[in-house]
Amino acid sequence: MPAIASDRLVDLHNDLTHYDTTISKELREFLRGNPVNRARLVVDHELEEALRAFKAESPAEVECRRDMLRYKRRIDDVVRELLRLLDERTPMRR
Repeated sequence: MPAIASDRLVDLHNDLTHYDTTISKELREFLRGNPVNRARLVVDHELEEALRAFKAESPAEVECRRDMLRYKRRIDDVVRELLRLLDERTPMRR
């Protein structure tokens, strides 16, 4: 996070951290064999849009926003993969 970051960029960083923490908690429960709250396993499209809409005022903010988008996409990949694994684990109803 650049030292000159705007309050809005800091808020977006905090939102990204919350998203990461939420997903990591669910992943940890899955790995421990505990039930997972599927309602919490959603790709945060609102955060993606907010990051894309952020108007950077300096090259450092541009780079920070780019890094946050890249990191968010990695979290999204984890969400999708975890949902896939949960679907495979759930027996098909007939």
